[in-house]
Amino acid sequence: MNGIKYIKTVLIDDEPEAVEVLTSLLSGHPQVEIMATAANADSGLEVIMKENPDLVFLDIRMPGKTGFDLVARLRDLNLATTIVFVTAYDEYAIRAFKVAAFDYLLKPVDPDALAETLKRYAVSRADADFRQKVDRLLQHLHHDNRIRVNTRAGFLLIDPAEIAYVLADGNYSRVFFSLTQTEMVTINLGSLLAMLPEGHFLRLSRSAFVNRAFIYRVDRKKRICELRKDGVVIQLEVTRDFLRELE
Repeated sequence: MNGIKYIKTVLIDDEPEAVEVLTSLLSGHPQVEIMATAANADSGLEVIMKENPDLVFLDIRMPGKTGFDLVARLRDLNLATTIVFVTAYDEYAIRAFKVAAFDYLLKPVDPDALAETLKRYAVSRADADFRQKVDRLLQHLHHDNRIRVNTRAGFLLIDPAEIAYVLADGNYSRVFFSLTQTEMVTINLGSLLAMLPEGHFLRLSRSAFVNRAFIYRVDRKKRICELRKDGVVIQLEVTRDFLRELE
């Protein structure tokens, strides 16, 4: 015997290419044994019940039922396994994973991130807290406090907690989630501010407001408000009229 303790694994994703890529990456980890794959939540449940895997790599957006639906069904059936969500970038879902202590990988899957996930699994194979984790995940997902705002092409559902700051752009508003991620919405600055949770956002001027959760420093002399989000520093001007209110 070679002494390797195999990790029985199942892959559930409706995209054949995604399954192929993950299968190829996992082939570089001899301790991982792929028992089966499935292309939707229903067949995924059947595979899990049949194979009783240690680890499931699970896509979220699939035709019909989602990966979240499958996880809820596993909870109802008292089927505990370790779930790793594999998803395209979605800040709302990823925050939910963090809250519930589920692991996740972003598509396209990075080999180093995959190796780190397997290493974490090896350290704590037992997942006795599965039901509690699922409850936390579903509670967070169902507590959807996003607001709907119109755009020129349609509408957005925005989580206020993700907004860093907003600048007026004529009769519209430009919402900044980071230095590079922005969205133009067809609502003026004052009306947008009125839609957001009271006390969470502060005016810097007649044409700007910020999320107070990201305020790091205020320079009175230079009238600069410094924000920090995701390791990035953002500096915005504060007009004299609003400096006192900001303090």
